[in-house]
Amino acid sequence: MNKSRIKWWPQYLAAITATLSMATSGSHIGWTSPILPKLKSPDSHLPITSDDASWIASFVLLGSIPGNILAAFIVDWLGRKMCLLIAGIPLTISWILIIVAWEPYVLYVSRFISGIGLGISYVVCPMYIGEIADKEVRGSLGSFIKLMVTFGELYSHAIGPFVSYNCLAYSCAVIPIIFFLTFSWMPESPYYLLMINCEDKATNSLKRLKRYATDDQLEEDIEQMQKTVIRDLSDKGHIWDLFNTPGNRRAVLISFGLQLVLQFSGLAAIESYTQEILEEADTGLSAAIAVIVLSLLQLVAGVGAAALVDKLGRRPLLLVTTLLGGLSLTVAGGFYLLKFKLLANMTGFGWVLHASVIFYELIIALGLNPLAYMMLGELFPTNVKGAAVSIANLWASLLAFFVSKMYQVISDSCGVYTSFGWFAISCFLGIIFIIFMVPETKGKSLLEIQEELNCKKGRKQKSIENNRKVHVHTLA
Repeated sequence: MNKSRIKWWPQYLAAITATLSMATSGSHIGWTSPILPKLKSPDSHLPITSDDASWIASFVLLGSIPGNILAAFIVDWLGRKMCLLIAGIPLTISWILIIVAWEPYVLYVSRFISGIGLGISYVVCPMYIGEIADKEVRGSLGSFIKLMVTFGELYSHAIGPFVSYNCLAYSCAVIPIIFFLTFSWMPESPYYLLMINCEDKATNSLKRLKRYATDDQLEEDIEQMQKTVIRDLSDKGHIWDLFNTPGNRRAVLISFGLQLVLQFSGLAAIESYTQEILEEADTGLSAAIAVIVLSLLQLVAGVGAAALVDKLGRRPLLLVTTLLGGLSLTVAGGFYLLKFKLLANMTGFGWVLHASVIFYELIIALGLNPLAYMMLGELFPTNVKGAAVSIANLWASLLAFFVSKMYQVISDSCGVYTSFGWFAISCFLGIIFIIFMVPETKGKSLLEIQEELNCKKGRKQKSIENNRKVHVHTLA
């Protein structure tokens, strides 16, 4: 097929509007950084204690767990598009509760509710984008997921320090409103429509997403999708089907392994304590301003990831960013070791800690962070994708909660340099995992990815040729 004759801008538009739900999630994540210091101040309109602040910060992670589970039950029942719209409801209600909050417990409830919407979005967004995107641009569109989360965090970080509590909440509530007004007009995933035997609707969805030059191109893509869906739905998917085939078992291992590498690199802990870590460097630069600059640079790195993932491929980006992330964590750990364990005079060298922490967050945003989520939409067949992505995100939430909690425990008992040593070693071990376990999915259709995951090298080509002989006209 002459792919140059297909217009990809409708897919970019659908991906951008869909990931506005992720931008809303990001604004909830970033909201605590500028607001918690204001609430803890003596002149706060809603005074809170340090213990209240810790719960307000962590309830989002706790709320994401039932959100992940709920998404697994409704994503194949209601569809990808409807589930994303449903996710926007708790994300919006949360801002309303924040605005009217009169006691700290109202903020607890608000944050937990926002976590439910966040959990649903993290499950459904990779599925939707993985199914609407052409293989040539699927990596770029998948990178929008973390890019929009970063945008939401930057939005809160940049506005929060300079406006009132209510003004920030009203400003953030604008994002889900824009999401509802734009994404409501986007098409449903054609894969999902084929799953429920709506071939005419799937055809119309593909027409809107690709703007075909000829009907032959449309028929070819529909036939390819039908083969994929029939293969995936030959028997109804259940959660135990994640372990029934070699391909599914390998996909579970890859997705869980990438999340383990990402979370054990310390991302959640470092992002939660970025301001505190940067203040430790004592360089004279305002930590609040440094966080804003860091968020802006992360956004630039996310754009870079979207541009590079379909050019360089998934494996090279994963390997390079994980290696450089490990090296930057080693430098940060060395700084803490010299300062606190060896009692060296580090005056004048605070910039080393600043540079290493900022570089870590930037380099992870360029590869390991977005790809660990984006590849969830590529690795699993249609019949188990909902359950698989839900469980993978549940695993990620539990790991993030564990790392955030243990960071402070280990730092207090064994020294902060021990925590950074743990993070660095995790990155270096992750490189070995990526080399031996993670396949390259660049430029491959979802059917080709399933063939590679399920077939041994010696049998792969024969299996692909056999599948090409199948000619499907209908799902009935």
